[in-house]
Amino acid sequence: MDVSLSQMATLDAVARHSSFSGAARELHIGQPVVSRTVALVERTLGSTLFTRTTRAVELTDAGRAYLAIARRVLAAAEHGSRQWEGYTSGAEGAVHVAVLPSVAATVLPAAIVEFTRGMPGRSVTVFDVPADEGVELLMAGKADLTICDAERAAQAGPVAELQVLSADSLYAVVLPGSRLTDTTEVTWADLSREPFVALQPGTSVRTLTDFGFASADAVPDSLVTARGVTTVAGLVAAGVGVSAMPASVLPLLGFQDLSFRPLITPTVTRTICLLGRIPLAPAAQAFRQDVVRAFANQPSGLSSQPDSL
Repeated sequence: MDVSLSQMATLDAVARHSSFSGAARELHIGQPVVSRTVALVERTLGSTLFTRTTRAVELTDAGRAYLAIARRVLAAAEHGSRQWEGYTSGAEGAVHVAVLPSVAATVLPAAIVEFTRGMPGRSVTVFDVPADEGVELLMAGKADLTICDAERAAQAGPVAELQVLSADSLYAVVLPGSRLTDTTEVTWADLSREPFVALQPGTSVRTLTDFGFASADAVPDSLVTARGVTTVAGLVAAGVGVSAMPASVLPLLGFQDLSFRPLITPTVTRTICLLGRIPLAPAAQAFRQDVVRAFANQPSGLSSQPDSL
């Protein structure tokens, strides 16, 4: 049955109006075009679909049977058209983003709220994973976007578009009243004289703390390794040792009574980058813009009081 969608729409209009002229007015075409279309479809199908009288046009049994099929096809085509329009406009679509856990808990929620507000056709899946794993997910096609540190972002190569989102320096995380709170700044050498609570290898923060100690030619008094930022906070609060975290991560430590001091000699900075797969689907493009705005709108640094968040 080689019947086009436009021909099916003409049949539907004739049936609803019981008139060739009524269908022609609705479709903004001439009545002879409607008549020729109906006749062509009837020849194609080998069945009479309408009976014509001087007063009306009525469906035959074959016409009613075929029109039921045609209307289902037209409805499916309309639904598909709306879906495609939603995809191309970015109003509909699933976005998968791999992101550093600290960013997933601080900046990313604002982007997700903005992206999904009033858009029931959009969805977001978040993989809160270390930077290495995030880049791997992107390169494997399992993530549309990845938020990671600059060093890992460089591993993606030409398969992704890179955009710098932010940069923040590392702070010493210590107990209030400890000797390291006597000054407004702490050196890596000073920090190395205390037991150090570090994040596990492979995380962006661990890479930075290892670099800070190595640059100062210093080795921590002892090393305790934890998997999560909140665990680090609990260990420091319990007096196990000290730690170091980027400024943007410090709000996650606010549930404990801790003090923070800028780390110097050297000053170590974490640069956060956004990687987008090439090519990027329209919904993912829209989400990328919301992520960029969320980073631009985040509070800059800590308050003037070093012990507060």
